Amino acid sequence: MSKYEAQSRLHEILEEINELGNEARSIFRENFPDLAEQGDAYGAFTLGRSWNRFDTTLETLVDAAFEEEEA
Repeated sequence: MSKYEAQSRLHEILEEINELGNEARSIFRENFPDLAEQGDAYGAFTLGRSWNRFDTTLETLVDAAFEEEEA
């Protein structure tokens, strides 16, 4: 797999993870609303990403791989 193909696949994976987090949130909202609120409050459904810019996440690693390639 070339680096371009790897980067493309990593972006696809991030999108898939995002979709799964949204699906999980919907399931919780429908079946376990109190837990859904708790999950939202703590970012439990935000998979592969973080609002804390100091966290190392899949998203920050993918971004770093793109930056490395552009340098």
